[in-house]
Amino acid sequence: MKNYICFMFIQLTFTVNLESAKSPDVKIYSTSPIGPYHVVFKDIYSCNPMKNSKIQISWYLSHKGNKTIILGNSTGVIPFDDTLFLDIKLALKDAFGKWRENSFMQKWPRACSTFKQIMGNAWPVFSKALGLINTNCPIPPGFYTASGVDTSIFKNSNLPKTFLYGTYKFYIYFSRKNEIFACQVFILELKRP
Repeated sequence: MKNYICFMFIQLTFTVNLESAKSPDVKIYSTSPIGPYHVVFKDIYSCNPMKNSKIQISWYLSHKGNKTIILGNSTGVIPFDDTLFLDIKLALKDAFGKWRENSFMQKWPRACSTFKQIMGNAWPVFSKALGLINTNCPIPPGFYTASGVDTSIFKNSNLPKTFLYGTYKFYIYFSRKNEIFACQVFILELKRP
């Protein structure tokens, strides 16, 4: 398992360096397992659907025409602010259809500002479609209903533009002092464009 993670990290580092050195006008098509991708949203669900969570997120996917939309609601008993941490754990589906849990893990302080930075230019559209009152941190406690987030907006975010192709399970946690306040799972397939 260690060798697999090390190999994946080396491939990711090589690809990021290679892709950042290329001119945006140059199109290189290869059989590499890493490159520009198209995201297919497979599923979204809460990984802690407990009634006593301080931040409850109940999002789900809906398909309308050629679009995939995120609908649902979220309830915050506490503000979503920079006292929280943003944790991401990544599981990769292997060739046998089994999940390789904890293939990648990252933890950032200042959850609200970090999440806003990751979303980049997609943040105003994303936050408005989630029913948030404002786009600044902190986001006050309350009940927010998502009117429909078109998943195509994620291409305007600051997420990496190249990645290893495959099916992933992203666990996104918001925590403080080892207490998890919210957890959401996104199952995504990254395919060649």
